[in-house]
Amino acid sequence: MLVATSDSIKEYVVFFVSKKTRFLLCILFCFGILFSSHAQDVGEVVGESVTVKEWEFKLFLNTSGGGIGFSRGRTPNHFNKHFWEIDFLYNMHPKSVRVQHSDMGSYCYGKMVDLFFLRGGYGYQRVLHHKPYWGGVQVRYTLSGGFALGMGLPVVLKILVPDNFGGYSIEDQQYDPDNEYHTINYILKRAGFFNGIAHTKIRPGFYVKTGFHFDFSQNSRTIHAVETGMSLDMVFPYIQQMAFNKAKPFYLCAYAGYHFGKKQGLYRKVDLQNRLSSRQF
Repeated sequence: MLVATSDSIKEYVVFFVSKKTRFLLCILFCFGILFSSHAQDVGEVVGESVTVKEWEFKLFLNTSGGGIGFSRGRTPNHFNKHFWEIDFLYNMHPKSVRVQHSDMGSYCYGKMVDLFFLRGGYGYQRVLHHKPYWGGVQVRYTLSGGFALGMGLPVVLKILVPDNFGGYSIEDQQYDPDNEYHTINYILKRAGFFNGIAHTKIRPGFYVKTGFHFDFSQNSRTIHAVETGMSLDMVFPYIQQMAFNKAKPFYLCAYAGYHFGKKQGLYRKVDLQNRLSSRQF
C-alpha cells in the first residue's frame, strides 16, 4: 500500500498548479498570435453590418477547473449588448491530491465532495474597440452576475472493513474523516463518481463575473472569440470540500474561454432581397 508523504503531496500540488497556469498562458499566447494574423489581413473597405441578436456557446478553463455555457443577447446599438447566460462548471480544491493504491485504483484522499456550480444570470457588454474594416479584433468589456447553485456530490469509497472472523470485506461507504477505517491503510479506491448522487448537497448563492471579450471572426454574422477575466462564486451555507480544511466562504478564479456562435442581422436575407427587388420597381 502506498502512503503519500506531506513533502511529495506539496511537490505534486505545486507542479499541478504551475502546469495548469502554463496551459492557460499558452492558450492566450496562441490566440494572441491568431489575432495578429487577422489584423494584418487587409481587404476591401465594406460597411459594418447591423446585428440585433447574438447566440454564443462557451468552453472555458479557470484556475480551479472548467466548464461550459450558453448565452443569448440583444444589441440595440453598435456599442451595447444585453444578454442572459447559463454556465455549468466544476470546481476543484487546490489541496485535492490523487493517491494511487497499488493496482486497485486511485482516489483523492480527504476529498468529501465534488463541487459543481450552476449559474444563471444577466450580463452587459460595452464595445471598447470596434473591428477595423479589414478584419482584426473587436474588444468588449463584459460584466455579468446572478443566481448560483452549488452542488456537492459526496465521495463514496471502497473500504476494507475487518469482519468477525479475522478477515476483511469490501464495502462502499461515504467518506467520513472521523471513521477509523477511512484512512489510507483501509481505502482501496473510489467506488464510482455518481454513487453518492442521492445525497448531493444543494446550496443557493450568487456569482459575479467580469472580463474582456475579444471577437476575431472574419465573418460579421459569426462569433469566434476569446474571453478572459475573473469570477466570484458564493453559496450559503458553505460546502466543505476537503476534510481537515475549513470550508471556503467564496470561490475566486481567473478564467479564459473560447466562444463561438452566430449573429442575427437587422434584416433576414430573404427580407433584404425583397426590399432590394421592390426598390428596382
